[in-house]
Amino acid sequence: MKKDLIINGVGIGEHSFNVSGIISEITERVIKPGYNYVTLAPRRAHMPAEDIIKWAEFLADNQIYFRFSGIFRDAHDIDDGKISPEIIQRIKEIAGEYFLGDSLAEMGSSLGAKMPGYYTCGDSNYETKGRSEPELRFDFDNVKQAHDYFIETVSHVTELDRRAGVPNTMSVEATALVKYVVESGVNLPIAELMCGSPDVILSAIRGTVKAFGLERWGTHIAHEWYGGLRHSDTLKRKRLSLGYKYSYMAGSSIFELESGDALLSSYGEIHERDSELCRDYRLALDEINEIIKSDSRPIGGPKVKLAFVYGLHDAWCGWGASSLWNQFFRKEWGHGPAEYSWRILDELGSKRSWSDVANYGDEDTSALPAHGMYDIIPIEADTDTLSKYDYLIFLGWNTMTEENADKLTEYVRRGGHLLMSAAHLNMSEKRDGELKLLPTEKLEALFGCRFLGEIRSTNDGVKFRSDGEGTDILYPATKSLICDPLYSAGYVRYARFMLTGANARELAFVSDSFLDRISNLPAVIENRIVKGSATLVCAIDYPGHPACYPLYRAMVRETVSASAREAAIRVIGSDRLRYAVYEGDKIYLLNTDYDLPINVRLKKAGKELDITLDPLEMRALIF
Repeated sequence: MKKDLIINGVGIGEHSFNVSGIISEITERVIKPGYNYVTLAPRRAHMPAEDIIKWAEFLADNQIYFRFSGIFRDAHDIDDGKISPEIIQRIKEIAGEYFLGDSLAEMGSSLGAKMPGYYTCGDSNYETKGRSEPELRFDFDNVKQAHDYFIETVSHVTELDRRAGVPNTMSVEATALVKYVVESGVNLPIAELMCGSPDVILSAIRGTVKAFGLERWGTHIAHEWYGGLRHSDTLKRKRLSLGYKYSYMAGSSIFELESGDALLSSYGEIHERDSELCRDYRLALDEINEIIKSDSRPIGGPKVKLAFVYGLHDAWCGWGASSLWNQFFRKEWGHGPAEYSWRILDELGSKRSWSDVANYGDEDTSALPAHGMYDIIPIEADTDTLSKYDYLIFLGWNTMTEENADKLTEYVRRGGHLLMSAAHLNMSEKRDGELKLLPTEKLEALFGCRFLGEIRSTNDGVKFRSDGEGTDILYPATKSLICDPLYSAGYVRYARFMLTGANARELAFVSDSFLDRISNLPAVIENRIVKGSATLVCAIDYPGHPACYPLYRAMVRETVSASAREAAIRVIGSDRLRYAVYEGDKIYLLNTDYDLPINVRLKKAGKELDITLDPLEMRALIF
């Protein structure tokens, strides 16, 4: 079994960049502790070409992988000839594989998530502290225009690296907008922790890498700033260890500590290298370094069988913004029901309440899907990539196209199981545009139904006729329709569909009665295509709408549970448990509880194994 190449080290430049002392700093902070990676982030410091060549020689001689942050792009901008393509070629000749490339800085969040005043001082432009930000626009007519401008702007920057011969264009990105950064030419994305939930950002970067056929991704540990606002807080110090371990388990192959090992200087505090706090950063760095050296993590990343689809022109970032595509001055671009549907991810990792009567099974598998991990997969992925997942679930905004509808139909035909709402079938590119559903022939091919042109608004509940076919999905269905309607939470707008496909059926219908009175308004439709199934919640309100959320949430949570029930390896434990399964049935278990041990039970083909994990412990085993 091949072992992953995993590299680990620190960044130089967050607080200072002393050109004359770089080799000494690399020696002290990277080589002596036994690490093998460094980022050099000069922040426009004047760097003679001979110094850069000297660094490259030193790093290559010591087998240290390295990247620069922005120096090639900045050199092109100021056009002073310091870092010419010839110099870059010389660095490549000297360092070979150890020279990873050049990095962009948060281009995704800058163009899609940061609030207007993030970099401004009064009426100044978007440039402070030597950081130059792209020009922002606030006049987009539709989401496609915003998407296109993003790609055009970032592609201009990545093209500079490409023309200069840089081996990889990397990017540190704190949001799910990493999808658009990669679409713009970045080929080695780096996730920034702890900006938002690692479950979300690492799932997004992993799905993006798969969708665009990239080989690897990394993690930038910005813990000084984003691990917590209180440096001395005990939980912040423990959180650093968990961030490293979770990223390792999730498949990261590059680890970079932004700062903290040598200096903490933020939030009005300064802690020098010899402080207890900086020592704790070094201990966490040493801990992951020892794991990397002692463990043989199989190549290929964790197995993932369930993915959430990041739709066309969506700009939900997962952290740090409340408006799309930086349109903060326009109410219709603010977060609404489409974006609120991503909140379902906030629940994953936690088991459903013991009192939730729609939680089924011999064991409680409701926290996480099969193998413990999910991806956030861009809709741009091809059919072969999508078909690696047993389940696809749409969340967030989506502008549907006929081409993507064909791709989803083929995904189902190959045996996949799709869940989405009628809102995701809207072809409109305007945030406040009129409903424009797929053409009839595409709708019938995917869902076996036809839109009758009628929309009904109702606050009735729904009744399920049966469970999902061909899966282990257990909906709240009974043998009799004499029961309470469920999930009524306010007025929902349903599109009225008529079943036309031979293998289409009404899975649930709108109801206002305890009796078995059947309405002519389907709430959920399921269509079988060969071995797969396409399930449509007929609401044209996005699932994040408060009245639509309970139904969609219940269906998503049950799909997650069913995925775990069907897995060959089942992992039962506390919802503070995180786990991943790699090739060869190698399992990584992580106790994210700060204070208490947890018990874990592994089950496979009649075998069982009970394990106790100490607080913060990660353990790898082959089962």
